[in-house]
Amino acid sequence: MHNVVDNLSLTKGNHTLQIGGNWRLIFNNRSTDLNSYNGATTNPYWYSGYPPTPDQLGLPGIDPGFSNSYQIDYANLVGGIPEAQSVFNYNLSNHGATGTLQNDGAFITRHFKANEFEYYVQDSWRVRPNLNVIFGLRHTILQTPYETNGQQVGSTIDTHDWYLQRGRAAAAGQVYEPNLTFYPNGPVNHAPGYWGKQKLNVAPRLAIAYSPDTKTSIRAGFGLYFDHFGHGIVKTFDQYGSFGLSTQLANPAGVYTNESAPRFTGIHNITRNNLCTQPATVAYPYSPPSGADCGFAMTWGADAHLKTPYSEALDLSIQREFPGGFTAEFAYVGRLGRHLLQALDLAESVNFVDTKSQTDYFTAGSQLSAQVDAHHGDASANVQTIPFFENVFPQMASFDYPGESATQAIYTNEWAPFRYTFGETTSLADLDFYCSYGCPDGTKFWQGQFSSLYSWSSIGMSYYNAGQVVVRHPISHGLQLDFSYTLSKSIDMGSDTERSSEISDSGSFSNIINSWKPALNRSVSDFDTRDLVTGDWVYSLPVGKGKAVLGSANRFVDAVVGGWQWSGLDRWTSGLPFSLVAPGWSTDWQIEGYGVNTAKVKAHTHIVNGNPVALDDPNGINNGIESGGSPVRLPYPGEAGQRNAFRGDGYFDIDSGISKSWI
Repeated sequence: MHNVVDNLSLTKGNHTLQIGGNWRLIFNNRSTDLNSYNGATTNPYWYSGYPPTPDQLGLPGIDPGFSNSYQIDYANLVGGIPEAQSVFNYNLSNHGATGTLQNDGAFITRHFKANEFEYYVQDSWRVRPNLNVIFGLRHTILQTPYETNGQQVGSTIDTHDWYLQRGRAAAAGQVYEPNLTFYPNGPVNHAPGYWGKQKLNVAPRLAIAYSPDTKTSIRAGFGLYFDHFGHGIVKTFDQYGSFGLSTQLANPAGVYTNESAPRFTGIHNITRNNLCTQPATVAYPYSPPSGADCGFAMTWGADAHLKTPYSEALDLSIQREFPGGFTAEFAYVGRLGRHLLQALDLAESVNFVDTKSQTDYFTAGSQLSAQVDAHHGDASANVQTIPFFENVFPQMASFDYPGESATQAIYTNEWAPFRYTFGETTSLADLDFYCSYGCPDGTKFWQGQFSSLYSWSSIGMSYYNAGQVVVRHPISHGLQLDFSYTLSKSIDMGSDTERSSEISDSGSFSNIINSWKPALNRSVSDFDTRDLVTGDWVYSLPVGKGKAVLGSANRFVDAVVGGWQWSGLDRWTSGLPFSLVAPGWSTDWQIEGYGVNTAKVKAHTHIVNGNPVALDDPNGINNGIESGGSPVRLPYPGEAGQRNAFRGDGYFDIDSGISKSWI
């Protein structure tokens, strides 16, 4: 980063004027073969169906809490390879008209560049000797990072509008699922960038300091603060979302069973029959594969409507000096986040509305899932007819026997078998996308190229409010002391950083679960700390020559007992929040939702078999999921579940030391 800064101050009368500017030229260069090799995995969640239960194999049963581990272990033991990833890296050529396939293992080089410029003007006005007002304005201009050799692509269709139109069409009982195509973009290719240049980031600031008397000070302030963003997003999108330039394809999930998947034969061997293929040369615009043959991908994208995240900061404090040299400060601090980056699945299955019954899928799916819970997952139970399923999937009527309702067939063959394992989205994909039972009217819920296309979006909001008490004792009688207590609450829709994604190394923990109702993710932040106590002290022990104890000591005695100092730091916080993650994919086919409390769940941190456990009876929770959903049930279709519904441990740190000085 090259940085040029200049500031100018001018004092005239009661005013101090300041003006300054800051220009940054940022280069983000990398060369890597991280995404240059084909790969495969034993990922058990990629299978269609569940492995045989232990009793079907003539083995003893397992604890329900071990079912997920059993599934993973079984998949490893049988050696199936249900998922294979094929990687195709191209180099733009012929002025961006075509792309030439690079060899496996080739180092992929990218040189991203961006300019950032901001300037400010400010006036500090001394209205009266005890009143000072500061106000100013800062303007920030952020150029979208671009690849200096033109090695970048973007969608020909506005992905944000595409996502919104999918939702609007489904709400009207219609289908809007056009394929996305990609073309070379960015200024080098004489095309728009990944998103528009951020030119209107204007941030006002205002602060007031007032002293009504010599022992009291009142301060208040407000300001807008814009983030500097973009390079983390570009890095992720370039590696995982640049279709036609760096294309990663996988055979779709839910195709192979534990019995039919190709088998492991060696760590360097990938069975070719489940690898996708692409041509040696592609012409732009490029369209990723669609359908069950290497389409229906779970991957990452970018939203062309990104806006600069910013926060509105507010504070009000009153400071007062008390006898004995103590000062106390009482403050309110607020920070409201807007346009925050939030991972949103643009290709999530839609909430289709049946125009005959005027019922949407989330409502009908929840009704059927509730019946699964009421019957404890018994697939042979009789269930009530739901008009939505009768109208949307008429081919399911009489599937198992004459006169069977479509709802009953869906319950018996899909909803009951999969609710506690792979989730309702697996059932929906079988019914709609894979057409496992026939699709006389075509697909209604899914887009053929992507089953999941998470992208950064600017829909995030956050709310932080805190009350603070700070007590200070300046150095006096050998003691210096600070103590503070903060009572706060932080709420957001997700707490991930810009560099995070669920398919990158940094991971992700708070993606939006329901793209059609993002606010369902709103809860306390992952880092919410309700109570925070801090303290620090330095105390010169009153021992030695001239001190209260042994004040007349000679030099030898003073050298031994004098000059000692005790100091320390301490920090204590209340428990941090956490969630119970559901074992299946009820709403989104890429990210699991969270459990839903139906009764009180007691938190109790203790050790079980050498491992820390945060809840009093985790086995009771696991057993209760399939026994009517108490005290925790799995989320229904359309639900995100309860994010950060529990509190775990906090932090306690104390550092203390004794030191000695000789004079």
